[in-house]
Amino acid sequence: MTTRSVTRAAERLGLGQPAVSHALARLRDVTGDALFVSSRHGLVPTSRALLAIAGWIRSVLEQAQQKLLESAPFNPAEWTGTIRLSMTPKMDMLLMPRLLAHLAAQAPHVRVVVYAAPIWHGVIGQLDDGAVDLYVGFTGELKAWHRQRTLWKENLLALFSSKQLRLSLPLTLDSYLSCSHVLVTQQRGTWERQVDDVLAQMGHQRRIVLTTPHFFVIPQLLLDAPLIATMHGRAAQWFRRAFNLRTS
Repeated sequence: MTTRSVTRAAERLGLGQPAVSHALARLRDVTGDALFVSSRHGLVPTSRALLAIAGWIRSVLEQAQQKLLESAPFNPAEWTGTIRLSMTPKMDMLLMPRLLAHLAAQAPHVRVVVYAAPIWHGVIGQLDDGAVDLYVGFTGELKAWHRQRTLWKENLLALFSSKQLRLSLPLTLDSYLSCSHVLVTQQRGTWERQVDDVLAQMGHQRRIVLTTPHFFVIPQLLLDAPLIATMHGRAAQWFRRAFNLRTS
């Protein structure tokens, strides 16, 4: 109807002229109307095509284009959805205060649900099943369809109370090994366990007097006992500021 030509319509559609002619023939059979007739000005629409069909078809095509090709821009300030995060208590402690501050300013209606994830490979199935949207933590080998991004590089720090241990900073290896240690871990193979593997390779062994999976009990233990805890740097720095501890 726009081009008044089967050939030009075929060019705009990226189809061959016979294909458009066949499609037009099928439309004529379905509607029982010629739809377009030849004239010296090219094909012209019949009164039914012009008055009864064309307007409706145009609105259908415009709606289809809007739904398929012109998606509305995402506006976080108006979004009311729920984001499901899976992370360890350490990640929760480090990330959520800052994340909630950003969300309050940019997406105030979003609800965040955090699920515990002590073992990373247990979360992979939940991601694939759609039970969680995002996992934040340490990972091993992932599949090609798992998208990931590094948030930061992590180190290890020794954490202790200067009231319980009169140690000079930075700690020497001898000072580190002379003290008693608390190990906070929920599984084998974590960085905390790897410390002992590396020490063993060097011919050393630290004296671990307590192993606990309860991460948030560590600050009170260090305040009340002459112990060293070795943990991820950012978590150690958070405890240092919150409980007046020392790190090295």
